[in-house]
Amino acid sequence: MKKIITIVFPVLMLIGCSEDFLNRYPTTYQVIESFYKTPSDGKQALTAAYNILVYDDYWSNYIMSEIMSDNCAGGAGSTDAGNHFQLWDRAIPWPDATANQEAWQYYFGGIYRANTYLEYEKFIDWNGNENLRLQYQAEARFLRAHYHFYLARMFGTIPALDHTITPDEIPERTPAEDLYDLIISDFKFCAENGLSAPYGSMDPENWGRATKWAAEAMIARVYLFYSGYFNDPDIKGLTAADALGYIDDVINNSGHALVPEFASLWRVPTLSELGGDTSLNQYAGEENSEVLWAVRFDPSGNQFQWLQRMIGPRNVNIDPYGQGWGAMPVLPTFWNAFEAGDKRKTASILSWDDEGLVYDYVSQTQAQYTGYNVKKYDIVSVNGRPEAQPNWQIDCFEDYILMRYADVLLMGAELHLLNGDAATAVTLTNRVRERAFGDITHNYSTVTIDDIIRERRFELAFEGLRYWDILRMCKGDFSKLIPILTYVDPNDDGDQSQTADPFSLDVDGNNFAQKKGLCQIPDNELDLMRGVIKQNEGYTGD
Repeated sequence: MKKIITIVFPVLMLIGCSEDFLNRYPTTYQVIESFYKTPSDGKQALTAAYNILVYDDYWSNYIMSEIMSDNCAGGAGSTDAGNHFQLWDRAIPWPDATANQEAWQYYFGGIYRANTYLEYEKFIDWNGNENLRLQYQAEARFLRAHYHFYLARMFGTIPALDHTITPDEIPERTPAEDLYDLIISDFKFCAENGLSAPYGSMDPENWGRATKWAAEAMIARVYLFYSGYFNDPDIKGLTAADALGYIDDVINNSGHALVPEFASLWRVPTLSELGGDTSLNQYAGEENSEVLWAVRFDPSGNQFQWLQRMIGPRNVNIDPYGQGWGAMPVLPTFWNAFEAGDKRKTASILSWDDEGLVYDYVSQTQAQYTGYNVKKYDIVSVNGRPEAQPNWQIDCFEDYILMRYADVLLMGAELHLLNGDAATAVTLTNRVRERAFGDITHNYSTVTIDDIIRERRFELAFEGLRYWDILRMCKGDFSKLIPILTYVDPNDDGDQSQTADPFSLDVDGNNFAQKKGLCQIPDNELDLMRGVIKQNEGYTGD
């Protein structure tokens, strides 16, 4: 799949993103219709839908969700003009009309591309390739579901788009149950028709494609978020028992498994914790048994792995820690929350003092310095310079994992507990925990939902999931966000929680509660919708 994603096809000119998601109607009907002739054309058009995955940058909700959580501060540059990371960190409205516009445009653009494929693939001659047609449909619907879910967690009840819309269509917000029903239906279609080879027998050419196993895992993720955030145990008939059936299928039949060493899943932790050479056996590699689905990047293809360049220590290379833009500095409270003996602590977090390293954060203009940085997805430094060359900002190496087997096990534990099977919940949680500690002496004898959510925080830190777990655990009572997300910085001289101050770590959890955890919709897009969709609560200044 790396080769598929990294090729730029002429079809991108036919179905690319325009300035807003309302301008998506295919005015070049005859051109598009004439393009869709062969399965090869279909592959190119489907690649255009996948291509949106590689565009996440500083605005990505994978970064935003960690900054808004209790894992990280905003960070980046203390002298950066228009640095919005502190505004995310404190849930303060942006003054810009373009707040979060990239996420809105690119991901509605992804929905458009998926819908364009689904509407025009009928013009292809699929004779003798009927199974391939179903597979491609399954992948397009998986992507459409993924893009909807990405936006729905950020902005709430967005319009659910199951077709390309005309210029005079201004869709309203779709009720939550209907929106999530579309998302679930698309993932179900992929679960029934997508690639189903278990890990170990998958064609290497298909690595990175949406599969049956990724779709089933996503059904569980969507169900758990919806049922928690909206405090509704049923999505138009889909219950916790149904979600459990899907996740158990992944656990029992997908062939996926935990890799032996947690640190080996990422290049920098492999080097820092295992003393390994990432070209040798210590590094699990990108196509390992734990990865169900990942965004694939090719360093030779100028593929703009912007996510990776954002998180390294700002402007500094200290082997093996490569430089970045200083986003997502880790909060000391999270470092201190790990239990003694948990190997995930130092595999996930760089503590400058504990590793005897010196970082002059003042001269490097690091905002919200905490003494801790993220290791997962950091760029490798070799001999004091980034491994990714010639341009470390776009030629990075590492794929971004969107679903891995440890997450599957913990979702399975949660769903088994919700369905009354406490014994299996303990077993699944302990499978993750035994790897983390390297023994069974730290195993649970019983588990609660809170135990599983806490385990998720340590296991899945900096993977773009913590904030959504916090939101769904509120069960619709967003006052619960106040104690979780409030942070009082003992090192500043006053309350900076309502400002964009780049040095303080202060956060007022009331800001999140007032907004029900949602993000600001770009005002530019609201203007184009002529009042059909209103700004999310807490961002209007009323």
